[in-house]
Amino acid sequence: MRHDQVDWGSGEVVSWNLDFLDQSKPLSEQSDGLTEDLAQVQYPTEVLLDVGWYPEFSATGKFAITVVRKSNWDEPLAAYSVTTMDGLYSSLSTASVIASNAAYPATSTDGEHS
Repeated sequence: MRHDQVDWGSGEVVSWNLDFLDQSKPLSEQSDGLTEDLAQVQYPTEVLLDVGWYPEFSATGKFAITVVRKSNWDEPLAAYSVTTMDGLYSSLSTASVIASNAAYPATSTDGEHS
C-alpha cells in the first residue's frame, strides 16, 4: 500500500511503513511487518493521524487508526479498529477528513462590535 493511494487533505505523511502490504495476500501472511508504528500523518494545529497494528506481528491483530490533537491519546478525535485492507482504506479516508477538519476548525463570529 502506497501513501499516495489516500487523499490526506492538508496532512503531510511523516512516517510510512505500509509499502510492503499486498492486497492480494491475506494479512495473516504479512504479519511479520505489522507493527505498532506503521504510519503517521501530521496536520496543522498539532493534529496527528496514527496507524498501528495491535498486537504487533499477530496474524489475528487489528489495524488501529487514531486521530489526536496535541498528543492527547486519552481523548482521540476519532478511533477505528479494522481487520481488512478494505477497512484500512475506508478508515484512512474517513480519518483524513476528520483530521483535516480538526486542523482547520470553522470559526464563528458573534457579529460586529462597536
